[in-house]
Amino acid sequence: MNRRTYTNEACGPSLGLTTWMAGRVALLGMLLMGVARAVSAGALPTSMPAGIEPYKAYAGSYSCAECHQEAYDDWRTSHHALAQRPVSPTADQDAFDPPRLIPHGSEVSLAQRVNDRYTITTTGPDGRPQAYEPVEVIGHDPLRQYLIPWPGGRVQVTELAFDPAKLEWFNVYGEEDRRPEEWGHWTGRGMNWNSMCATCHTTGFHKNYDAKTDAYRTTYLELGIGCEQCHGPMRDHGEWQTAHRDQEGDPTLRPFDRERYINTCAACHSRRAELTGRFMPGDDFHEHFDLVLPDTSEVFYPDGQIHDEDFEYAAFSLSAMHAWGVRCTDCHDWHTMKVTRKDNRLCLRCHQQGIAGRIPIDEAEHSQHPPNAAGFACFDCHMPQTAYMQRHWRHDHGMTIPDPLLTKEHGIPNACTRCHADEEVDWSLYFVEEWYGKRMDRPTRDRARALARLKAHDLSAVPEALALLQKETNPTWRAVYARMLAPSVPAVRDPATRSALIDALADMLNDPSPVPQAAAIEALDPFAPLLTDRLRPKLDSPSRLVRVKTAWLFRHHLDLDSLAGRDLMGYLNFNQDQPLGAFQWANLLADRGQPAQALPWYEKAIRWDPGPAMFNHAYAISLHNTGRSQDAVEQLKKATAAEPDQAAHPYSLALLYGELGHIDQARDALRLAVERDPAQSRYWYNLALAENQLADPQAAIRHLHKAEELDPGVADYPYARATILHQLGLSEETRDALQRTLEIAPDHPQARALLMGRTSD
Repeated sequence: MNRRTYTNEACGPSLGLTTWMAGRVALLGMLLMGVARAVSAGALPTSMPAGIEPYKAYAGSYSCAECHQEAYDDWRTSHHALAQRPVSPTADQDAFDPPRLIPHGSEVSLAQRVNDRYTITTTGPDGRPQAYEPVEVIGHDPLRQYLIPWPGGRVQVTELAFDPAKLEWFNVYGEEDRRPEEWGHWTGRGMNWNSMCATCHTTGFHKNYDAKTDAYRTTYLELGIGCEQCHGPMRDHGEWQTAHRDQEGDPTLRPFDRERYINTCAACHSRRAELTGRFMPGDDFHEHFDLVLPDTSEVFYPDGQIHDEDFEYAAFSLSAMHAWGVRCTDCHDWHTMKVTRKDNRLCLRCHQQGIAGRIPIDEAEHSQHPPNAAGFACFDCHMPQTAYMQRHWRHDHGMTIPDPLLTKEHGIPNACTRCHADEEVDWSLYFVEEWYGKRMDRPTRDRARALARLKAHDLSAVPEALALLQKETNPTWRAVYARMLAPSVPAVRDPATRSALIDALADMLNDPSPVPQAAAIEALDPFAPLLTDRLRPKLDSPSRLVRVKTAWLFRHHLDLDSLAGRDLMGYLNFNQDQPLGAFQWANLLADRGQPAQALPWYEKAIRWDPGPAMFNHAYAISLHNTGRSQDAVEQLKKATAAEPDQAAHPYSLALLYGELGHIDQARDALRLAVERDPAQSRYWYNLALAENQLADPQAAIRHLHKAEELDPGVADYPYARATILHQLGLSEETRDALQRTLEIAPDHPQARALLMGRTSD
């Protein structure tokens, strides 16, 4: 799990030196899965009997054994069955006895047995060491993390983990040295089991968060991933089978097609935001989750390889294997979850035979490596491993093609130099070209190149990306194009390119898949007022994902009792126990004209996570709108200091200073803004106005020339220059600037009036 998983969206439009922002600060964000942990002095969540709501439809995994003994035996020793269990005097003895010191960062913690109890002594929420008694364990191999009950029904997950193979403790975050005030510290909400872990480590989980008391009444049916977490509630099935021995045609069984099987696995094996908290086996994944896909963040590389934790599904959905109809259980056993074969026969079942029109593969010729050597196995090159949580090696399920040329051009890793780490990329590039030649010049390379350029904010890549988008057959990749193109929507200045970009994204609103539709809706946010007729119908989309995204777009005046409104409220309510959820609630209230009601939500978000500067920025807007302008200044100062590479914070600070009449401070903030982002013409324009107000017209004229150079199609810039030149008595230069203004905007009334006045002179 990341130290922080928030995406820092643009902080709103630039309006002018004396106009304070009322911008929208955040789009729908994602509350990503992670690993949690907790302290003492609290009751554990309750395991509910199957006869009590909402568990009366369940039978319990033990009830399956009578008829499905072999499957049950395979399952009960699997990682699914052992995903969470009580602390055991025998199974956990090696972790605590003998006592083990755990150096990590600047701290040393201690795991030991005290009489008949196991304890972990580590830094608590007050920054001082405390002894905590773990009561449950999540994970089995290669690492185990311990759960500690906490007040308010919480359970926290230790960042300290035990490696049962090496018999040693370690910190899953290495040497990060997280502090108690941080969201990601083990005592914080980023390591809270109820919100971040439990849904995929228990069966029949219900979070049951109460925002009024900031407490949980969490319940579940079983610890671990039981039979019914994948097959669905089975009490009716068991009763029907008992009454109809040896009969076929059980009406209680819900038939699953390929996508339903995959969706059931994906519900946990994905990095995603939860929309409902009500997913059931066989449901449509996108009715309940918002999947994290490659974009300009660092979760994926531009070719689809995983960088940060992905939990398999997104990468798999981007793969050719998924497009060709492969299911999870084509490679993994249904109940042990292990791969059915550990050598190339797993892949060659299809690839050696050329099934589905694929070119038959000779493994020796194709791999160019000796049998049984590293690099001979298919997954060595096409499913490279990355270690997460320090020791958990996970295969990339994107089945990508290693391409050293992409490494050389864009820094995208390849399997060759991952293994041959002592070799230069040109070495691997030589052999790949020698072995595979023109086969490497393929559409996936073109796609990776275009997306890498977009990720690097190269606007010249937009036309090529649009052309490739039109040819893309994989709906998940179409969504990726939309996400990668999104930052270009407000940035592209060429009218023809911008028009083509907006048209292409608008056309995606009719994509057969909800995933590209949802991505296009987010990308079109800056131009939503111009596309209302095309976007508003999506409030009635058959897809909940699309409705939620559209509802957020129209949140300012949305009927919250409509279907889309209820979907949005359900999403916000489910996620309100996390800082980003509180932040989104605050934004909703602020955008609906209730800044005073938004303030407590912003304060809650900042208290729960003081890190993200976008929290302070948005909080400042509502503070100003409720008359607390000086408090708003302080919040914008914090945001400016917290993100020294972001220009939007000092720019907004300058706008506020300008409105308060502090022009000298506004100028200083604007200078910082243009230093951080010299490509923003509006920053230079406002800096010019400030310089002119502070009696430096020559500096103002220089800055206006810079603004015009960056954005020659904006009439305000030459007109402002004309007014300053007019004040200086430079008639000829004034006339030239006014004529330039009228070339851009022939009906510009102020320019025409000033020019007429100069002519009459």
